[in-house]
Amino acid sequence: MLTYKFKSIKDAEEAVGGLSRPSKMPSFAWSISARRCNTGSKLVNVKGSVCEGCYALKNRYLFNNIQSALENRYNKWEKNRNRWTDAMIYLMHNKQHIVNTGHFRFFDSGDIQGVDMLNDINTVAWASPNIRFWLPTKEYKLIKDYDIDVAPNLVIRVSAPMIDKSFDGYTHISTVYQKDKIGIADGYVCPAPTQGNKCDSCRACWNDSISEVSYIAH
Repeated sequence: MLTYKFKSIKDAEEAVGGLSRPSKMPSFAWSISARRCNTGSKLVNVKGSVCEGCYALKNRYLFNNIQSALENRYNKWEKNRNRWTDAMIYLMHNKQHIVNTGHFRFFDSGDIQGVDMLNDINTVAWASPNIRFWLPTKEYKLIKDYDIDVAPNLVIRVSAPMIDKSFDGYTHISTVYQKDKIGIADGYVCPAPTQGNKCDSCRACWNDSISEVSYIAH
C-alpha cells in the first residue's frame, strides 16, 4: 500500500523530478548529475579509466537546463524519500510505455549516493515485479557490503574501473574495451555500435543470466 496518492502520471513524475529518455534505450530512465558520482569523481582523473572523458560531463550534459533537471531529480529524492519511492512505484505500474516495454534503467548519468538510495531503488523493484531494472554502478564497496535481499528483477551491474581490463567478485559486471581489443572480452559484446547505437531488441544489460556485458569504448 502506497503512503502517497498520485492523481496522475504528471503528478508522480513531478515527485521524482521527471524521467530521462535516453535515445539508445528501449524505455525511460532516472538519472542525476555525474558531478555527484562518488567513485566516478575520482576515476574521472585516472588515465585509462572508464570514467576518463565521461560522456555525462561534457557536451549537452553541461547545459544549465540539463544540469538543473538532473539536480532537481536528486533533490526530489533527498527531500522526501518516501514520496519519491511511492511515485516511482506508481510510474512502474501506470506509465504505459514502461508497462509495455517492461524495462527501466537507473543512472544513464550519475550513480548511487549511498545505501539509502540503494534501499529505495530495491524497494521500487520489489514492488514492481513485472518490470526488469538495470542499475549500472561503480560503487564497489557499497555493493560488496550490501546485505539486503536484492529483488530478482533488479540487475546491479558493477562496472570495471579500467578500460581493456575485466575484474571479478560480483555477480553481474560490465567491462569496456577499445575497438581493436574487444576480441579479448569475455562478456557478451554490446551490439549497439552495429545497429545505429541503439539497443533495438537487445536486453542483455537487464538479463540476470548474462554475467558480463562488454562495451566498445567511445
